[in-house]
Amino acid sequence: MMAQARLCARFYLGLGAPCVRASYPDCRVRAAVGYAPELVRTLLALRRGESGAGEVQEVNFRCHIITPAGSEKRFFLKDFPRGHVLHDAERLLRCSRVDRAWRAAHLLPRMGILTPAPVGAAFALVDGEPMEYLATEWLPDAAPYHLRIRGLRDRGDRARMLQEFAQRLRYWHDCGVYLRDLVTNVLTRESANGIEYWLTDLDQLHPIKRITRRRVLHQMRQLARWTGPLTEWEADAIAMACLGKPSERAVEAVTQALLTTPPAESV
Repeated sequence: MMAQARLCARFYLGLGAPCVRASYPDCRVRAAVGYAPELVRTLLALRRGESGAGEVQEVNFRCHIITPAGSEKRFFLKDFPRGHVLHDAERLLRCSRVDRAWRAAHLLPRMGILTPAPVGAAFALVDGEPMEYLATEWLPDAAPYHLRIRGLRDRGDRARMLQEFAQRLRYWHDCGVYLRDLVTNVLTRESANGIEYWLTDLDQLHPIKRITRRRVLHQMRQLARWTGPLTEWEADAIAMACLGKPSERAVEAVTQALLTTPPAESV
């Protein structure tokens, strides 16, 4: 409970996320400690096609991998367009989606939760419309969790990874971390100590004081949808690992959600 309360307080007060701010004629930027504002501006110029001094690789229409000329490092840059008028109010209050992701990226590592390190953020007008950008370090050799689990052919390996993920999910909940769209926003990477689990898309993070039944069931349906058909044994193992010391009723609700949610046809 103390970890959850601390995260909520620091997150919503905007604490623990130091940066260097700078303004340019075309944009405003902030850079994380250890990075220069000019680097953030360079990434933005490359993304907008205003500079050819580097390489830009499109992941999807809002996400790009950028390598500045002369740099050995790659960076991940995500666009955040203005979705509706409330986003303007969120920016004024410094609680926009980029602000939330920025704070979370600084705070989660303090609790032992892996997430790509923040590099910088930018605000600019694009065709008269406000646009925000968030840059993080690129995570090499990482694979989305749902693709890795679907690629496993050995049932024992698959069961172990499902149970391990459920245990990690329980730890995130205990820390007060809740991502509504969870499964597709977890990257995995092999290390000497086993599989690492990295949280991404932190703009969706909502610090919580407690995890409700509705939230657990929502994430269990996501897990079933993206990881493919589950056996009854796998569903029971996931329920026990995620819930800790659950009641029979709680286990039944989770296993039912896991077993009755149809898997996605394509991933």
